Parts: sequence; structure tokens; C-alpha cells
Amino acid sequence: MRQFFYPANIAVFGVADTPRNLAKNIVSNCMEMGFKGTIYPLGLEPGSVHGKAIITDPGSLPEGIDLAVILIPAKYVAETLDICGRKRILHAIISTGGFREFNDQDNRAERDIISVAGRYGIRFIGPNCIGVICAGSGVCTPFNPMRAKGFKKGPVGLIVQSGGVTTQSAYLFSEEHVGFSKIISAGNKLDLNEIDFLEYLIHDEETEQIHMYLESIEDGRELTRLVRGSKKPIVIFKSNVSRTASEIAYSHTAALSNDDRIVDGALKQAGIVRVHELHQMTVAAKALQLPPLRGDRLAVISLSGGYSVILGDACERYGFQCPKLPVELMNKIEGFRRAGVIRMSNPMDFGDVHDIRALAFTLEHCLKLDNIDGVVLSFMYEPEMAKLFGTETGNPEQMLNFTRKMSQDGNKPIALSFFSERQHIEAFKKLNTFPVFNDPVESVFALRLLRDYWRGKR
Repeated sequence: MRQFFYPANIAVFGVADTPRNLAKNIVSNCMEMGFKGTIYPLGLEPGSVHGKAIITDPGSLPEGIDLAVILIPAKYVAETLDICGRKRILHAIISTGGFREFNDQDNRAERDIISVAGRYGIRFIGPNCIGVICAGSGVCTPFNPMRAKGFKKGPVGLIVQSGGVTTQSAYLFSEEHVGFSKIISAGNKLDLNEIDFLEYLIHDEETEQIHMYLESIEDGRELTRLVRGSKKPIVIFKSNVSRTASEIAYSHTAALSNDDRIVDGALKQAGIVRVHELHQMTVAAKALQLPPLRGDRLAVISLSGGYSVILGDACERYGFQCPKLPVELMNKIEGFRRAGVIRMSNPMDFGDVHDIRALAFTLEHCLKLDNIDGVVLSFMYEPEMAKLFGTETGNPEQMLNFTRKMSQDGNKPIALSFFSERQHIEAFKKLNTFPVFNDPVESVFALRLLRDYWRGKR
């Protein structure tokens, strides 16, 4: 499996020196992402793409190339696989569509692929996929043009049953500054499937979390068995749950829908975190970087009375409690107020307190309480306001380090968000030293996902 992600060389079949050719984008994407190995573009007509001469005679290829990427008409794929087999190319990504998702009645092209691959021992991803993106090696096999230079390396490995969702995942996980180790576009899963990919990522040293977008689950028993044995969190976005979606899902990846009630129950029993949107996968990825959340009881602190109310609603919506805090503690916290016009409660309106010592005191003591399992912290931030917190925690990096230390020392999660201009929130996220959520309500939802994971582990 490793050769799909760390090949020394790649042969790309279907390249042409024409404006509308898609296979040449595979070459440029790998080059832009920094792939250091040799790329062999192959096509029917001579020419060059991205400074590389197109090879028209496959017989001139050296033997034992690590990976082939095939994007040619479906009826020629088996013939090309045969060329690969004779050249001892034993790993292939078949990007071509037009198989069972297009015609599931006696699909000869599909049968021929299976036959040829079996004869030579070729393992392949697809067909009807865009292959893999590996942040560690620079392999980037999608055939659509991509801004691969902007992809961010991170701890999440993704298994995706859709080319478009693969592309969007690469952008979204990078833009949210979470990053990814590997993304696999599974396609029709005619040979390798999510079970094979999951087993690989469970043992992959560069992957700390595994996220999956699936339109169908072929072997639920084996999937749940692997998850139960994994020390890494597993997040699944299972779509294709409606009658409306099932027809289009089948036509684009040959995905059969599953009974969603059974799926939901099985995922919960296995300890899998389920999300229902692509963005929620990035929220889960941030949440799972926090210390464990062992229960439902939260202390909520906000530098806004309005957001304290909003957060109170969010806590109840996602099944959390905000217990009353000890009177002695509340009296001490109220002693930090400037005007003395706001009564403290939980959720806590910190709008009358502008002292980092007060925040440190409150966080430390709330995290020590036996009846508090985690903290929601929502800051109002403007650069000029940072001066109010003194030189030690004034800039974004210092503020994140401060919050991280509090969370680690208390061994409880702090869900941190800011209400500010988007540019300032993005600056905090870009530092990537402690998870920052896009808004206060999202931070509470993140804790719900974290709680779901630890409940599943129990």
C-alpha cells in the first residue's frame, strides 16, 4: 500500500499536448506539490507537457515503475493494465469512469480489468476516482487543475468516496489550518476499498486521526472491528441516506445506500464519531486534539453578555449542563470586576472584567472543580484590546499558549473561539498551536463531537 503514497516514479497514461487534455494535469499537480520522483507521461501522439516529452511507445518504459495513473477510455483500460503487468508495474490508480456506475449490466470492461489485474497481481484504486494526495511525498493525482502549493500537511488521513469531495477536502482542511497526511479517493472500490485504506491509515505513523466520507459501506462488520481495535479516532460522514440521493450516488460511484438507522446505531456502538457535513469534519479534527471530555458539565466564559446567552442555548441544544459554581469562587471572581455592574453566573459574562489574572484564576479554579468536565471560552478580540492583558499574554501566539497550558495542566478541554473580524480569527487559526473554532456556537458543537468520541471509547 505504501507505494501508492511514496512512489519513486510514476507513469501517467492518457497524456496529450492539447488544451483540453486532463491527464496532463496529473503531471502538473505532482510537480506543483513538490513530488521529487520521475514522472513518465504517456500518450498516443508526440509532444511535451510541462517540460516532459510524451512517450508514445509504452515498451520503452523502464521495468518496475512504482505507480501507474490511468486516464483513458474505459474500453482500453484492461489493455493498459496488461502493459503495466508486463512492465512489472503492480500499483495503479484507474481514474477512468464508465464502468458499473454507468452500466451495471454485464460490464465487460470491468470484468476484463479484474481479470488482468488478478493475472499480474496488480492492486488498484478506482476506477472512477482521482487517486491520492500525499502531503509527505508530493504525490497529487487528481486530473483537475489544483492549487496544490497551498495544501497543508497535518495529522488527518482521509478516505473519500467522491472525486469532488476529495478536492474540496484538500482545500477545506488546508484552509482551516488542520492539514492532512493523505487523502484517498476510493471511487468504485472495484479492488481496494475503505477497509484496506482504513487498515493502512491505522498503522500509518503520519496519521493521528482518520476521517471518512462514504456513500456506501460494503462490509460494516469488518469496518467496526477495525475501528474498535484502533487507538486513533475515526470520524465518518456517511451520506446517501435519502431516496433522492440514492440514484445520483449510484450513477457517480456505484454506491448502494444502506439503512441509515442501522448505520447510525452501528457507528455509535463502534465508537465512531458521525458528522453530517464536510465542514463538521474539520470541527471534529480540531476537537479531537483537545484533552478528553468525560461528561456533560461545562463552565462557560464569554466577554459578552449576548454571547453568554447564545452559548447557554447552544449548551442545552447539544446536551450539556452548566452547573452552578461554588459561591465562594463566584465571589472571588466578582472581585475582579471594574464597575461591579454584572452578576456572575454560569454561563459567565466576563464583559466587566479586563484582567488576564482574573481569567487565569477563573480557568484554573473551574478546571479543578469535580462537577466541571470542560470549559467554553469565547473572547472578544481587537488588537488594541490585547494591551489590556499585559505584555505576557498580549499577542495571539501568547494567548493561544496561555490557553493551551491551562487546558493541559487541568487535563480538560477548553473550546476556544473569538468574536472579531474574520482576519483576526484567521490569524489565530493560522498559528495552529491550539484549536480555534470559527464562532462560539461551533465551539460547543465541537465539544459535543469530543464527548461523542469519549463516550464511544467507554
